[in-house]
Amino acid sequence: WRKSMPAGRYDITAEQGATFKLFLEYQDSTGTAEDLSGFTSRMDVRKYVGDSELLLRITGSTTGGGASGGGSTGFFTGAGLAIGGGMTLNASATGSDGIDGGIYTEISAAGMSNVPTGRHFYDIELVNGTEVTRILEGKFDVRGEVSG
Repeated sequence: WRKSMPAGRYDITAEQGATFKLFLEYQDSTGTAEDLSGFTSRMDVRKYVGDSELLLRITGSTTGGGASGGGSTGFFTGAGLAIGGGMTLNASATGSDGIDGGIYTEISAAGMSNVPTGRHFYDIELVNGTEVTRILEGKFDVRGEVSG
């Protein structure tokens, strides 16, 4: 397992106060889905690249993961508050397991309700032992909610 390609780019639009779901399939250069057994994953969302404060941190493995947010302030450093959600590796588009290369991410509506509106930035990394591979990056735009 050795990838030397730069991270892909995909801009996300999410909605404040609504459940966020994202499904990706990680493939090798021939288009074959990679088995992610033994890997962990992480996704960070920040106001700007290099910001010391986080808006969201989502982690995962083949058995699921967790999601943290900043609560009513929206921002946090360190562990943050559990907000419901996480990443599941080798998952289907609905979050069930069993599909090589599948990366299912979900953040609860309650967790998304405290993410500030506006343009933010994210990346997603896969970790295998000491090797870290950034697989995706981009803008994370959050549209405000009227109801709630």
